[in-house]
Amino acid sequence: MMEILGKIGKVGQWTFATLMGGLFPQNCLHCEGRIEEDGDYLCGLCRQEIQFIQSPYCNSCGAPAELSYDYPTENFACGLCRDKTFAFDRARSLGEYEAGLKKLIQHFKYQNQPGVMREIAPLLQAYFPMRDEIGPEFYVSPVPLHFRKMKERTFDQSFLIAREVARQLNLPLANGLLRRVKDTESQAGKTKTDRAKNIKGAFEVDRADRVAGKDILLIDDVLTTGATVNEAARVLKRAKARRVYVFTLARVDG
Repeated sequence: MMEILGKIGKVGQWTFATLMGGLFPQNCLHCEGRIEEDGDYLCGLCRQEIQFIQSPYCNSCGAPAELSYDYPTENFACGLCRDKTFAFDRARSLGEYEAGLKKLIQHFKYQNQPGVMREIAPLLQAYFPMRDEIGPEFYVSPVPLHFRKMKERTFDQSFLIAREVARQLNLPLANGLLRRVKDTESQAGKTKTDRAKNIKGAFEVDRADRVAGKDILLIDDVLTTGATVNEAARVLKRAKARRVYVFTLARVDG
């Protein structure tokens, strides 16, 4: 079997996995129960239990209001945004990084399963939070992987998310605006300060003329402290990007 998979290539392996998934359905990634209805990775119940992030949230960084504010006003700004902590202009996330959505993202990234996009795409279609905030002038750009990590994973999850967002919003996909020039350590387990130090200097703009004056929707998988997307936005703004908005699949509370 491994010899066969080795010969048919990545696209063939994805098609083969889809076929085998139809013949031998897998269990739900989260609850491990049988998937009886439409869906490849989550059962209907676990899909319904995804905690989508809804208003009220900080108008700038998208932090849910209940984290710090009992009575938020409309379009309020959190303390970090009032202090102008971030280089990006606005950030939103699809849902909280827990339960079924967390399992999907982990399976996507760490088990090399690009087929997870079949589960994610309908969620974006139904719950994408920036649909009314993004105009036709925006370009969609993923936060890039370093080439060593890309070689290790064989695909870039942020690119696949960005491609789907661009398709659904009918916007141009501008892959290659940023280049990851520093092979950073994993951000997992680091403090907010250490995350910012670790990611500093990690990105460069490939061609400044493709960035200057542009509105860019920057795509990543998870927002924790915001250090990675903030550094990417800072570099884009330094290259004279007009506005940089951020969208991630998930956000870590706190």
